[in-house]
Amino acid sequence: MAKFRLVIIFGLFFLFSLDALSETSKPLWKELKPQQQRILEPLTESWGAMESARKKKWLGIAKRYPKMNLLEQQRIQSQMQSWNSLSSEQRKQARERYKKLEQLPVQKREEIKQRWYEYEQLPERRT
Repeated sequence: MAKFRLVIIFGLFFLFSLDALSETSKPLWKELKPQQQRILEPLTESWGAMESARKKKWLGIAKRYPKMNLLEQQRIQSQMQSWNSLSSEQRKQARERYKKLEQLPVQKREEIKQRWYEYEQLPERRT
């Protein structure tokens, strides 16, 4: 009887594990609408390895994308290309830095944003 319970418990665990694994891969790239695929095209290669939460984030951006002005659309495309060019380790580090930044007091975050804006405005250095 105890062996039977153990088999049932492991069976249920296995089923839930498979279900959880399949959820992380949803939706598949081929399940996206053609318009979503066009908008999210820079993420094609990394889409399969992406967590479900990240996919939902990008799908939300794709939904808002047609209402964005051209400059915003270009910025989003550039961000997707930049993100896609990072290694998985670099992405992990970027997420960790973002989490740390979000934990800072609002005034400190604004100061950092301002310094970043000023840095971006500097002319390119030519060597």
